[in-house]
Amino acid sequence: MLVAFVAVLVAACGSEPPATDPVARGGQVYRALNCGSCHEPNLFGQRLGPPLDHVGSVAATRRTGMSAEAYLRESIVDPGAYVVPGYTDSMPRGLDRSLLPGDLDALVAYLASLR
Repeated sequence: MLVAFVAVLVAACGSEPPATDPVARGGQVYRALNCGSCHEPNLFGQRLGPPLDHVGSVAATRRTGMSAEAYLRESIVDPGAYVVPGYTDSMPRGLDRSLLPGDLDALVAYLASLR
């Protein structure tokens, strides 16, 4: 399954070359992982996961003493460590293990840029 996931990730990014800017690359990873399917409103205006539109601003307020970047990284690597009130613990596990080298840092940079 992991091999298939990586193949999908590479294929999804295959239409455009991997960006060298971390924020732009993180946006590519976000789209390739289809994060919007849970974090953006569906046809009924609902979402499974919390909105990420301004996550770069609110991430530092989620857990006392944790920077926005540290919180975002933890949310990807260990999604059950903190669950935003009003949402269920439904974030997929193991996403970080399926990313290409540097893509986790890029994804964190992209999410931190959303203000």
